[in-house]
Amino acid sequence: MAASPTALLGVELPSHRSPRPPAYLRGEDTPLIRPYLIAHEREQERRRQRDRRTAATLATLSLDFPTLSLDIHGVTA
Repeated sequence: MAASPTALLGVELPSHRSPRPPAYLRGEDTPLIRPYLIAHEREQERRRQRDRRTAATLATLSLDFPTLSLDIHGVTA
């Protein structure tokens, strides 16, 4: 069995001890989504909500809302 280089010199280094337990980063605990992506998705959702409200308002007047991005319950018109 080979001795460590510090043992050959006659020097023993103390082991590392910390008063705190090690803080490991877990993938489940850290958000990996870019903030600009979240902002873009929120803006899209606001736009979809506005379109749905506009379509509902115009439907009360018997008018169609001409858009291809109207998405109601997962069904794209």
